[in-house]
Amino acid sequence: MIELHLGDCLEVMRGMPDKSVDAVFTSPPFKDEDVPGDYWKFYAEFMAEALRLASKFVLVFHTATKINRLIFEYPPKRLMIWGKGHSQMSWRYNPILVYQISDDYKVNKYIWSDIFGAQSLFGDNKVHKYQDPDILYTAILSMFKGCKTVLDPFMGSGTTGVACVQTGRNFIGIEIDPTHYAMAERRIHDAQQQPSLLK
Repeated sequence: MIELHLGDCLEVMRGMPDKSVDAVFTSPPFKDEDVPGDYWKFYAEFMAEALRLASKFVLVFHTATKINRLIFEYPPKRLMIWGKGHSQMSWRYNPILVYQISDDYKVNKYIWSDIFGAQSLFGDNKVHKYQDPDILYTAILSMFKGCKTVLDPFMGSGTTGVACVQTGRNFIGIEIDPTHYAMAERRIHDAQQQPSLLK
């Protein structure tokens, strides 16, 4: 099942029932200028909805530049690292914050690695300014067994949707930008034409 929404993520999320997805798996905007109004107010509203909607876990790819406040205000159950290799003239990484919803689904039982190495996408290899590698999302999502339905409120280029298709999961995606929405829709459709990694 693939369900895509063109619209504001907070509005769409507020219309969804509690615990209606197994997981929220997303990379929200990192920069203050990429959200309307105050960044941390927006982030608090997003996190409140994400934690309300997920029945198993919430996983957030974020930025090292905001790691101190993220850890202080939203302490995760587990912190993982995406090692991006050599990027922008230095070695870079992104934190991956994992929030366990309840003891009914213990994330530590499923996480087999805390560090994932995948080179950032550059130039013609990316179709979206903030696009992450498909292989990274597929590898991480594959760890979480028994997780059937995944929500990405910031769908962007559709990388989470592609990973869900490749690993045989249901996907709900939300994207506010019509150009990015069309891009994600196309990439997810193309992924559906390829064999699942689970087959």
